[in-house]
Parts: sequence; C-alpha cells; structure tokens
Amino acid sequence: MQLFGKKAKSKGRVGLMINEDSIAIAYLESRRGEPRLISCQNLALESAGSAGKMLEKLVKQMNLEGEQCSYVLNPRDYNLLLVEAPNVEPEELRSAVRWKIKDLLDMKVEDAAIDTFPVPEDAYRGRKMVYVVAVLKSRIKSIVEMVDGSGMELAIIDIPELAMKNYSSLLIEDSQGVAFMDLRRTGSTMNITRNGDLYLTRRINTQLDPDVMDSPEWPSLKDRLVLEIQRSLDYYESQLGGGQITRIVIAQRHHDTAGMAKTLDELLAAQVMSLNLADYLQSDVPLTSELQQLAMAPIGACLRDMKKPEALELPDPNEQEAA
Repeated sequence: MQLFGKKAKSKGRVGLMINEDSIAIAYLESRRGEPRLISCQNLALESAGSAGKMLEKLVKQMNLEGEQCSYVLNPRDYNLLLVEAPNVEPEELRSAVRWKIKDLLDMKVEDAAIDTFPVPEDAYRGRKMVYVVAVLKSRIKSIVEMVDGSGMELAIIDIPELAMKNYSSLLIEDSQGVAFMDLRRTGSTMNITRNGDLYLTRRINTQLDPDVMDSPEWPSLKDRLVLEIQRSLDYYESQLGGGQITRIVIAQRHHDTAGMAKTLDELLAAQVMSLNLADYLQSDVPLTSELQQLAMAPIGACLRDMKKPEALELPDPNEQEAA
C-alpha cells in the first residue's frame, strides 16, 4: 500500500492516531467547501492490546461505519530520512531509494514499506532531495486489519509531519515562510513551509511536559529549546538558501500556550504566536486547548485536500515595532 498516496472519496474524513496509552479520533466534513469538525475524542486505552476493541466501539458510537480513515503513525513506528534523490524515473524512485537507505534504517530493508515525498526544487541550492518514510510491513498489515475490522475503510497512512503541514497549508499565511511547531512531552516537531510547500521538518528532542514552565528544570530546558529552534532556523537559511524566518507559530498546548509563546517571543528574533483552531475551524465540539493538543495529528490528517478557509493573519513584526 502506498502510504500517503490515496485521496478520500467522500466529503467526510476520519483521522485516527493510537499511542501507547491513548486513542485519538476526529471526524471532519466538507461543508460548503470548508472543513467542519463534527466529532472528536481522545480516550485512554483500557489495557494493552485493547485498541482494536475500543476502536470498534468508537466507530459505532460516532456513526463512522463505512467512512474513509486517515491513520497517523506514531513516531516510534517509522524512520524519516532526508536523502539526495537518485537520478531515476519517478516510477522507479521508491525502489531506488530503498537500497540507498538500507544501512540507515533500524529495521531490515526487506521488511520495510517505503514511500517518499519531495522537497521543493528551489531548496538545497539545486540539489534534488527527498524525504523517505520507512515502516515495517507487519505494522502496516496490523493497521489495515484493525481499521478494516472496525468498519471503516483505510484510505491513507500518514505521519504527524505531514498532518502538521496541512495546518500550514490551510490556516497560516506562509508566503514569506513560516515555522510551525508542535511542542510536547514526547518530543517536538518543527515544520518550515513556504506557499504550502514543506521545505524542512525536524524533530526537536527537548521534552516539554504540560506543566514544564512551573518545573525547576524549566530554565535549562528553555535554553535548550531555544538553541534547537535557532539551529533549525539557521539551517534553513544557510543550507536551503531560504530567507530569514521571521514568524513562528506554535500549536496549542494543554494550558500554557500563551506563556510559552510569550517566553519564546522574548528569546528569539522571530515573532512567536500561537494557533487556536477554535478561531479558524468550524466545529460542533468545544475545541479546548487540551483537546487541540491531544488530537492535533488526527484533525490535521483530515484537512488533506480541504479548501483553504480564511488564513490566519500574522502581524508584520516591523509594523509592530514601528507602532
């Protein structure tokens, strides 16, 4: 199965992500061409191995039988690599890349399902680069069986980095380039996009608990986080030949979003603000900060191919300084 190649056929989309201790599921529909969140839940798993049964119950409770599902992999499920693209025809790329990355994987290459997504041609100063995703075939098989067994149809297997890209494409004005960040306990992710194209995605290892700003470790964690962010911005500017990123948007956190954005804004040259989905996404459920963080990937996966609503207007930092 091609991991992220199929497109949903119906106006409704289900986004699903299962972690070691929870299951997050979202259902969006296209209403008059714009996305509307119909239902969304995040539940703790009852026990190890209970995900399949819980998913069956949720599908029935939420009336999702027959709907197409975008399953978002957990970061531990896959390898994500950036490599120079082999000089082959497009239909031969996945096969050629497979052997290029065989010594870089934490799995046997013959056991891996491989897919790719491109880096824009104007990045890396003319070098043709490509991101490669590798997942165990056995993991793909178990996902297919679980989703099909729940009564839904598996349409796409996605990754969090591309679910995040959907937010930038739809909700954030990125014509001059913008960094969008998801900051969480299990590690953080930064995407840099321009005009809806993903130029750079990086995992940031600094772990940020929901109450991290109240912890005694916050001063050292804060310094480490700022350093990792700045290094990623510098890499984009120097290695990809991109302009300076002057705007950073962070996804909602449980309850310290405003404080986190303010702190980073004070420590970084780029302007930092937060994205509140409740301001830009029609929803039948309360989009609390906690739910936005817990279900960010499933909601983002549902936004694939949706029409762009009114974009988030970021203030010009130069105008703000002048004022």
